[in-house]
Amino acid sequence: MGWSFHGHKRDVDAEKHLKRLHKTVPWTSNPLEGADHENLVFSQRHEANTVELFFDLFFVANLATFTTYHSITDSDYLIAYIGFFGILWSSWFQVTLHDVRFARDSLYERVCKTVQFTVFVGLALVGSGFNPGKGPTEGKKASNTNFRILCYTLVISRGLLAIQHIVVLFYLVRARYSKLYLPMGLMIGLYLLAVGAFAGMTPAFKEGDESHRSVYIVWYIVMMVEAVAVITISSVWRMLSFKKTHLMERMSLLTLIVIGEGAIGVTKTVSRLMGKYGLEVEGCFLVMCIIVVLVLIWALYFDNFPHGHYGRIRQQVWSVLHFPFQLAIVGVVEGSQQVALARYVIKNWAKIDTSIDEYCLQQNLDGAKLRDKLLDLLDYWYFTSKTETYKFQAITEASIWKIGNTTDICAKENVKEFVDKDSIPPLFYDMAIDMFDGVYVGLGMKLPADKLEKQTASEVALKSWKLVYLYYWSSFCMLMLCSIVFLVLIRRHRHDLFDFVSIGSRVAALIIGGVLCALVGNEVGLYQFLGSPAVLPTCLVLIFLVLCFDKLSAVFCNWHLLKSRQPYAKEYEEHGHHGHGEVNVHAEHASGHSHHNSTLLDKRKSAAWSIHGESMLEDTQPLTKHAAGTGYYGSEQESYAMSPLMSPPITNPPSATGTTHSGGYMPVSTTQNFGA
Repeated sequence: MGWSFHGHKRDVDAEKHLKRLHKTVPWTSNPLEGADHENLVFSQRHEANTVELFFDLFFVANLATFTTYHSITDSDYLIAYIGFFGILWSSWFQVTLHDVRFARDSLYERVCKTVQFTVFVGLALVGSGFNPGKGPTEGKKASNTNFRILCYTLVISRGLLAIQHIVVLFYLVRARYSKLYLPMGLMIGLYLLAVGAFAGMTPAFKEGDESHRSVYIVWYIVMMVEAVAVITISSVWRMLSFKKTHLMERMSLLTLIVIGEGAIGVTKTVSRLMGKYGLEVEGCFLVMCIIVVLVLIWALYFDNFPHGHYGRIRQQVWSVLHFPFQLAIVGVVEGSQQVALARYVIKNWAKIDTSIDEYCLQQNLDGAKLRDKLLDLLDYWYFTSKTETYKFQAITEASIWKIGNTTDICAKENVKEFVDKDSIPPLFYDMAIDMFDGVYVGLGMKLPADKLEKQTASEVALKSWKLVYLYYWSSFCMLMLCSIVFLVLIRRHRHDLFDFVSIGSRVAALIIGGVLCALVGNEVGLYQFLGSPAVLPTCLVLIFLVLCFDKLSAVFCNWHLLKSRQPYAKEYEEHGHHGHGEVNVHAEHASGHSHHNSTLLDKRKSAAWSIHGESMLEDTQPLTKHAAGTGYYGSEQESYAMSPLMSPPITNPPSATGTTHSGGYMPVSTTQNFGA
């Protein structure tokens, strides 16, 4: 007996006497069930499901781990960073291209995903020691083992993709889709060739072999061929295109995750800058700059995100260009943190230098007084609080005691020569270098042991800062360049002032970034710029100005277009507001016209009432627009583990005319409108 209100039982009690039919996951699922047979394309889901998001987490976990273990201190480490990111991104991209077209929830698909997760864990293992640029005697045994593991991992990855496409081909043959036999066979052959190439590389990495430096390029050639071949096949055979898939959403989610990886780095940077001594104004300012840069990069991408279908080939080019774009994001985000740390270290070096100048060259302290002052300076750095800096405590203490035991080391007659030359006594220089090394290593910089055997940490730092500065502004330039190309690719309507201003502002920022890159040629100016807190604000201001010009030009273009009363198309629809092709009521509508007439006039002015009304209306709808549920096409029920994450569908508003049901609402449509 259930609760009742006013004599009516609750709906939930209506089926209490019935047994339920349990939801089960099928052993396998036919990808043709999700095909859009009307448009002859594969389209399994409207939005990313939970297992796809889960897969993305393995990508960012790999990236975060690799970043932690690889401080960019020279060109070899930079090339290794770019190379590993390329391997990671290519593996993710190939899996995604399959999933958005063919993957449906089943036990078979879950097993495949588990194998893919394992592959990415294997990549994480390789990433901790990945550095193809090492010399012939630098850890070659460990490197060769890592490279063989990488080859085995890539063999498993591409072998699984070949098996997955063979399964798709099986269903195509059973359904007699003869036109897709050839392209699917080409896809299978492509992945089998990749398996052969990666497997064939393993003998080159046998123990003790040091002559395989040029073999590394095979990884990148194969992955480049994979990307080009898959895009070409999907462009020639339209049913294999990504027109009605959620590929754009997958790329945007990965971009968001890559930006979010920068947030992880910000938390580490905060602890490095202010973990010992608490809050300070400059440290807070630099951290806020990094956070604002993250937000502005997010706005730069998502404020101009494509809505609706804008061309089959252009969409695929747009997707592939996310590799340099996301690599540029990583460069700017990680570079911002390195620039902030460089400023911190240079400022602390200035503190050491200023203290020595004060104690020795100005106050002319000697003996125990000088020793105690220098020991107080040493205690300021808390070298004993970390294992990696503990040795610098003993080394620097020994130097300080040696200075204290040297008679008249800072006497006026002895330091006059150093004052004239603007230098310090040699014993002080050695102590300062030891102290600086401790400060730099204490930031958590992962410096290779072989480098520290040949160079001091200060020498490594000076060389690395020059490289960090170069790749930071190079990444900024790449970010602007990709943003320009994205704007060109996604434009679907007539050009206006916004296009010229937005592209022009990015070109100007690109030129300024190039000029700042050229500063590397002037070492004095470079280190003065790095030593100031102006590097991060410069990047922030440039991106901010680009977004300001975007906003102002868009507002002006909208005002001018509405004032002209010409037909127009809306770029996208905001749920809960007017539909596509509609505009807000103008001022003249509010005075002397009814709401019905104003809406009618708005519709006549919109693209939906133009000569190409229907096609333009459809083209302005987002790829994920639908009225029914968001499950897999062709299935009556959704699976919990693979169901998309979304808000409940929005019901149709009441109609002024036409048939209504109880409550005065038209029946909710159960048809699906994909709008691509």
